[in-house]
Amino acid sequence: MSDWIPHPRQQIALQITPQQAFEILYGGARGGGKTDAGQGWLLYDHEHPRYRALVIRKHADDLRDWVDRARYFYQGIAEVVGNPPEVRFYEGGIIRTGHLKDASTYTKYQGQEYHRMLIEELTHIATEKLYKQLIASCRTTIPELRPQIMANCNPEGPGFEWVRKRWRLAGIPKGLVWTKDEETGLIRVFIPAKVQDNPTLMDNDPNYIKMLNGLPDGLREAWRDGSWDDPQIEGAYYTLVLAQARREGRIKLVSHDPSLKVHTVWDLGIGEQLVCGFVQKTATEIRLIDTWQGQGSDGLPEAAVMLQNKKYVYGRHFAPHDANKTETGTGKTITQQAQKLGIDFTPIPSIGVADGINKALMMFPRLYINEPNCEQFLSAIRNYRKKWDENKLDWMDEPYKDWSSHFADVVRYLSLVEDQMTNEDYKPYVQPQYEGASLYGG
Repeated sequence: MSDWIPHPRQQIALQITPQQAFEILYGGARGGGKTDAGQGWLLYDHEHPRYRALVIRKHADDLRDWVDRARYFYQGIAEVVGNPPEVRFYEGGIIRTGHLKDASTYTKYQGQEYHRMLIEELTHIATEKLYKQLIASCRTTIPELRPQIMANCNPEGPGFEWVRKRWRLAGIPKGLVWTKDEETGLIRVFIPAKVQDNPTLMDNDPNYIKMLNGLPDGLREAWRDGSWDDPQIEGAYYTLVLAQARREGRIKLVSHDPSLKVHTVWDLGIGEQLVCGFVQKTATEIRLIDTWQGQGSDGLPEAAVMLQNKKYVYGRHFAPHDANKTETGTGKTITQQAQKLGIDFTPIPSIGVADGINKALMMFPRLYINEPNCEQFLSAIRNYRKKWDENKLDWMDEPYKDWSSHFADVVRYLSLVEDQMTNEDYKPYVQPQYEGASLYGG
């Protein structure tokens, strides 16, 4: 095994027993030694021949990095074999690894028994529901192997809202934050860690802290200090209008009004790149009552089922203008494929991204957002920002494309079509008979 010795903050995490807390969340800031802490934590019970653990990362590329580090960390006591990789301890314990390509991959862990579960970058998991589905497999039928979960993350990403609510986080936590689950009675704890808590990184890469210190307002507090307040990112496009909406009470519970039609606005893609906003319109208000993000690989068929399940009375469905381009694989446009599923798309006008953002900013004073159904949307547009030039330490004149871009495109598209949303001549959505083959299969 490597000669790793845990730093004091890591040691705190390693000393928390399953009896003290079922869920451990470690980190908050960048550079706090999260990965090493997790790999050290997985060593508990590894000599038991029936010990089984699971390591989860959102993306396969990130998982490869974890496996490379595991080969060094566990050298001499285990070997890494197989695809997907497994850490097999010579005494018999096994650590399995996996990634979460889409919602369907969560189900492959159901029914299995893992005594320890390590989830890297927890805020990359978009919803608490998916997290709960995953941790249901952290259980035991062996009395001496008590189940426990460790997760780590930074205060960013699509899961920011639900993570801070689950662990009841706010501001920059100074010490451990203990929480008792009201439904299960189980205990969870948050252990804050910053780059200053990781002497190995501070000693070997002094430029890393300089990079964190040079970040713009908002990102600096989140990445360097581990702040769980709503990020006020200097280069974010919608910071001021979101703050104004919050002050004016336009981000709240906004109920669905059955007397108004529900219009949809789409950003098209596969999996998490397929998102939809549900909008109702009055003479003075634009109400975003619901949002949805794809999870599987079915694309439009998955969306068609979702529309049926929502049971709204629909008006018009708006999609980007390039939905009318013919796809090479199918010989049909996305609009034509959608029509087979009963979704009649109206094209969204094509204008430049910068002009679209400006139009969205002008629309915002009339926008009401149903907070309970739009947490991912709010996290996304709060983080949607310009690219940051690390060499010039300045913002670039174009958006940074990441997880936040797709919901941000929805609000931009909404501003271009809200004048076409009326409450006349509706017809209920009826899902046609499914034809069987995937529309994306050619």
